[in-house]
Amino acid sequence: MNVYLRLVYRNLRANLDKISLFFELIFPLFFVFVQGYALNGIVPPFELGNGVVISYSLFLAAGAVTLTVINAGTNAGTQLWYDRKNGMFEQILMGPFTRAQYILSIIIATLVIGIGGSLLVFLLAFPVLGASISPTIQGAALFVLALILGTMFFGAFAIALSVGLKSSETFQIVSTFAFFVFLFTSTVFFPATKAPPAIETVSLLNPLTYVTDIFRAGLFNAATPLVSLELGVLVVEAAVMFVIAVLAFRRIRV
Repeated sequence: MNVYLRLVYRNLRANLDKISLFFELIFPLFFVFVQGYALNGIVPPFELGNGVVISYSLFLAAGAVTLTVINAGTNAGTQLWYDRKNGMFEQILMGPFTRAQYILSIIIATLVIGIGGSLLVFLLAFPVLGASISPTIQGAALFVLALILGTMFFGAFAIALSVGLKSSETFQIVSTFAFFVFLFTSTVFFPATKAPPAIETVSLLNPLTYVTDIFRAGLFNAATPLVSLELGVLVVEAAVMFVIAVLAFRRIRV
């Protein structure tokens, strides 16, 4: 166990670059304090469900908190590529570590960074969100589950992507493009029902939509039967992507 914890600690240290973390936090805060307030006067309030109606600044602030699950997931794929490129992957497997320990340590480190980053962004956005949230035990369970499952999905997605691509440069380009597709076809910026039909369809397949909807429902006590369905879909998507990542990872030759 001590050897395994050392590997998790090493992965945390490898991903806790101060400059990268700074920009990963500034990115969602830009939406919270700039775009949210800028559009609050021209975008009407949204009804989340369960009779809860919130302003656009609150809607966007809650969505921006969930952006860190994508950032943390991308870090997982980036770390795997750098380990392979620099020969660290082979050195780790020659030590007292197995492939299973390596990939699980990356997933755990990704969860810690993703959830920790989300909570930090939430605290920084508290001046916007604080007076309007309605915390309950069920709500807390919902938004914690949303962050865990979202980080698992995007971490596994990035790992599978990094295994399938031939260079770290290609991975950076493709992962950045995928980031924007997930982001702008999700419900971070607008409800799926307000989007054109084509984008609405894509949004309903997007796991970030479910992460964001579940997080908002838990935060504002707006849970509905639809949220329970979204949670079930997100569990399936995270599990399937995790299996795909493990199968892809097993194909790596040392």
